[in-house]
Amino acid sequence: MDKAQEKAIEQKRLAELEAAFELFNQTSSQLTLAYESLQNQVEDLQAKLDESNREKHRVGERLEQLLNLLPAGVIVLDEYDAIIDMNPAAELILGADAMGRNWEVVVRNVFLMANDAGELMTHNQMVYQLSQSPLSLSKEDGERLNGKILLIQDVTAARDLQQHISRHQRLSSMGEMAASLAHQIRTPLASALLYVSQLSSPQLAEDKRDKFVDKSLTSLRHLEALVKDMLQYAKGGKAKDQKVTISGLLEALKHSVEPKVNQSNSEIRFHEKSPGLVVLGDEDALLTALENLVGNAIDIVSQQAKIDVFVLEEPQRNRVDIIVADHGPGLSEEMNEKIFEPFFTSRAQGTGLGLAVVRAVAEAHGGEAWVKSIKGQGARFGLRLPLLQNGEVT
Repeated sequence: MDKAQEKAIEQKRLAELEAAFELFNQTSSQLTLAYESLQNQVEDLQAKLDESNREKHRVGERLEQLLNLLPAGVIVLDEYDAIIDMNPAAELILGADAMGRNWEVVVRNVFLMANDAGELMTHNQMVYQLSQSPLSLSKEDGERLNGKILLIQDVTAARDLQQHISRHQRLSSMGEMAASLAHQIRTPLASALLYVSQLSSPQLAEDKRDKFVDKSLTSLRHLEALVKDMLQYAKGGKAKDQKVTISGLLEALKHSVEPKVNQSNSEIRFHEKSPGLVVLGDEDALLTALENLVGNAIDIVSQQAKIDVFVLEEPQRNRVDIIVADHGPGLSEEMNEKIFEPFFTSRAQGTGLGLAVVRAVAEAHGGEAWVKSIKGQGARFGLRLPLLQNGEVT
């Protein structure tokens, strides 16, 4: 190979090397630009992340302040219903020692009773409304926390206001019907006075004397029922809290309705399959409500009524139904809807307060009054009450 060829090859290699260096320089410049762009993006993302963290921190602080200032109690339960967190308001209600304990145990220790409406009542008559929702959160280890978040708020003032409103409505209703009731009282009173005035006559035959005594007693009992219903309706169905056994209540009912049962040649049977049941409330008010149910059943049938009184316990819901069933004409659908309204009656001698008193008594005891009836097939009236178990209403 001559020198000219060698020189040409060397120049070619130099050209290729220069081209490679140029390509390398271009690639390096591109990589430098890409790195600078990536670094700018990282810095921008880091700034955004820092701002996001600061915002999360601010939100966390606001939420913490909100929870601390919130008058309602917020409680967090884990999947085993143990309390794992709560705000200061909840701590005031439940006590600091509630942390880590099972929620049901805390409820039994702190509250006197709970009802189906989600209300909890303490021993000093404070009433709290309880609501809950499921909770599912991610933990740091990647697992999920499944539990519940509870909200408990003091509704004592609202409950008191509602009771005042109910009392005002009752008194307003009674005021509107005062004239009618006065007339209903005057009629049996006049009858009793008339019959009693005849008893002093020496010429009165013995059989008529006995007849006048019976009619006087009937009128006076009617008066007594009117006055009792008015007083019971006015006070709202509950005057005191005491332990009342269902067996004792039925025994008192048996004796109190015996005169009316005998007078109407009726028959009443008691069916109690769960002895030992106890409720918390006013025994006199409960007895008045049951007397009204039995008396209503007798009045509907008039003579030779057959009445059954059942006691049905619902252990799952911790409540009891005291049911008065008759075999009378039953109620129409319209009457089923209005039967518990004050002063609604289908009888000429009725006051329209008897069943209203039943509902007032039931609601005052945290329960309800209900009726099931089909026209021509009799009626079943029930007094549903929460049971007292182990010293607590559930």
